[in-house]
Amino acid sequence: MDSDNAITRVFPEIPELEEVDFSSYSTPYRELLEAFANAGKSGLKEFEEFVVSAGGGKKDVGRFLISVFQYLLIRYRRFNDESVEVPAFKLFLTLKGWLNENGFVNDYLRILHSFIGYIVDIAEKIAEKSDCDMGIAYMKTAYLLTIEAEETFKEEYFRKLKEKTGEMLKSLYEKCGIEGEIPEKREKGC
Repeated sequence: MDSDNAITRVFPEIPELEEVDFSSYSTPYRELLEAFANAGKSGLKEFEEFVVSAGGGKKDVGRFLISVFQYLLIRYRRFNDESVEVPAFKLFLTLKGWLNENGFVNDYLRILHSFIGYIVDIAEKIAEKSDCDMGIAYMKTAYLLTIEAEETFKEEYFRKLKEKTGEMLKSLYEKCGIEGEIPEKREKGC
């Protein structure tokens, strides 16, 4: 089994990964990934268990997740690869949950600090191509993430990013004929 299929086996909840070209993706976990896929396993939890049973640890799983996310961002930034937009956004949310649940909060905060601008940019592009319901879901999630970033980091950049994202969300509400205010605070769980 090739590595592309092995990666998609780890993330069955992100079927859009099947459209991504992983031919340039390099990882020290290639053999482990292929063994996981060849064992007929699927899912992040199963991958985590497989890594641990093979002598690795949660830190290895975290590094793998971060490396896939970074690869998607490289394809997005350098190659303008539209096929990575939805998977990168979804993988960011998966990464957020996994890192926080497994005690790697500082790693998540570094990723949020470094990449929230790209997440907002990706959400805007997805919203432009989507129907109102889907577009608002992505844009609102991005907006809530900017609120989290502004609350966590005190640099002016994050306040301005939140304001910009809020304006994009308001504009989308108007375009879609949705009444109501955008949230001012982060909702629990986001």
